[in-house]
Amino acid sequence: MVKIDEINRTLKDHEKRLIALESNFNKESSNSSKGKKGTLQGHILSLRGKSFFSMSKTPGEVHKRLQGSYSCEPNRVAMALLRLANKKQLRKVFKKAGSKRHKAYVW
Repeated sequence: MVKIDEINRTLKDHEKRLIALESNFNKESSNSSKGKKGTLQGHILSLRGKSFFSMSKTPGEVHKRLQGSYSCEPNRVAMALLRLANKKQLRKVFKKAGSKRHKAYVW
């Protein structure tokens, strides 16, 4: 009987440890996919969460939208969008304006 009680206590202890480790792992992975809120990419991803990218948007359109919450140069926005597309957190498409094709991003 004593051995069974010891085994049960050990198993419960291991289960508690596993639950704690899994919860920490889930917190870390969710934070890394969202990006930090203070960064440019974090602001862009928050726009994605608000369905801003349901229609394709050019870097200029994204820059105009971000001016109220995050002031920066247009080329930084274009680079951040490209990096997010490379990480597969946005999709890169092309928009036609007249006879020209412009890069645009959509989710």
